[in-house]
Amino acid sequence: MSQRATIVIPARYASTRLPGKPLLSLVGKPMIQWVYERAAQIPNAGQVIVATDDKRIYDAVCGFGGNVQMTPDTLKTGSERVGFVAKDLTSDIVVNLQGDEPLISAAAVAEAIDLLEKDPACQVSTLGCPIEREEDWQNPSIVKVVTDSNDTALFFSRAGIPHPRNEAFRPSPRLLRHLGVYVFRRQFLLDYLQWPPGELESIELLEQLRILERGFSIRVARTDEVSPGVDTPEDVKVVEDMIKMKGLVE
Repeated sequence: MSQRATIVIPARYASTRLPGKPLLSLVGKPMIQWVYERAAQIPNAGQVIVATDDKRIYDAVCGFGGNVQMTPDTLKTGSERVGFVAKDLTSDIVVNLQGDEPLISAAAVAEAIDLLEKDPACQVSTLGCPIEREEDWQNPSIVKVVTDSNDTALFFSRAGIPHPRNEAFRPSPRLLRHLGVYVFRRQFLLDYLQWPPGELESIELLEQLRILERGFSIRVARTDEVSPGVDTPEDVKVVEDMIKMKGLVE
């Protein structure tokens, strides 16, 4: 695996559903610190950088000794914040690790990086884990991805896909829960950010659909480690319980 991958964590304060999300306390530490420390454990990755437009987040990252860069407040998406940092990097591979994934598997991210290392034609990869429960499949806060037999993404949706026509929901090897990480070749990321939003992206409000709609592939690395993001106040308790269960509290 390469030393050339740089991990960039986009973090904004003005979350619609959960304002101040990166600074939410999870078992005594701000969430952005949990994400940063997980990122630092990714095997053979290079530097970790938080990209934010908020001074409060900037100060919090400096407070725990992290590497942070301010980005313009005119940027609308996490990908744009990652791209703003990436344009000045020399890394061939840039990882967009979303700032609300405090329990992301470092080993799984390494596998996603490895997909680009092993296949020069692969421009972007992401992560997914199995969906076993119907309630998760129906939950619009959980993004689903359906893959082909080579683990290439066919579609991402907030809806329950694929939709069973003649039977009840059942787990499928082709159905995964999408996890909040993207591994880009740096130049592909910069090119992607120049494209206008796609029709499917505008419907689902999922940036990754812009890539599929343009005819490019997204490879999906599989992991069995469920990594729930923090999108609602209820998620905070779930994640705190998982942190304690995993014995991650000193």
